[in-house]
Amino acid sequence: MSDTRTELARLREGLRILDEQVAYQDDVVQEAETRAVVAGTPLADRQLHEAAEDLRRLRRQGDEAREQIAAVAAEQDQLLERLFDAKASP
Repeated sequence: MSDTRTELARLREGLRILDEQVAYQDDVVQEAETRAVVAGTPLADRQLHEAAEDLRRLRRQGDEAREQIAAVAAEQDQLLERLFDAKASP
């Protein structure tokens, strides 16, 4: 049970960090979009593409982290149910 709680805390902290990175990268993408429109150069377009790809990757990692959190939370719930069932049974 303690391992599950520790794992949940670790995953939630990782997700918090990923959410901050997504917010930052979203700003980077917006700035790159502006530069691409204003500059109209292949370099600006490539920078926009790279920034957008980084944002997609971070969002995907966030989705995976949320799935992991849900799985570990479900495991914790099952452990608690078994513990309560064991205590309720004579």
